[in-house]
Amino acid sequence: MPMILGIPMQALFGQLLLGLINGSFYAILSLGLAIIFGLLNIINFTHGAQYMMGAFVAWMLLNYAGLGYWWALLLAPIVVGIFGVILERLL
Repeated sequence: MPMILGIPMQALFGQLLLGLINGSFYAILSLGLAIIFGLLNIINFTHGAQYMMGAFVAWMLLNYAGLGYWWALLLAPIVVGIFGVILERLL
C-alpha cells in the first residue's frame, strides 16, 4: 500500500475528508452568526443551542420514532425551525 509521510494513503485521505466536513459545519455555523449580527446588530446566543437541538431531534427521531436516517435528516431542521418561530413569538 502506498504511503505518504509514513501514513497509508487511505487513512490520510479519510482524515482530510473528515477535516473538510467538520470545517464546513463550523463555517456554516459561524457564517450564520455573522449574518445575524451584521444585519440585526443582535448577538444570537441561541444559534449554537439550536444547532445542537437539531442533532438531538434527529437522534430522537432515529431512535424513538423509528424513522430512517434520511427522514430524520429531513424532519429535524423543520422541527427546530418551528420551535425557533415559537420561541421568537413568545420571547
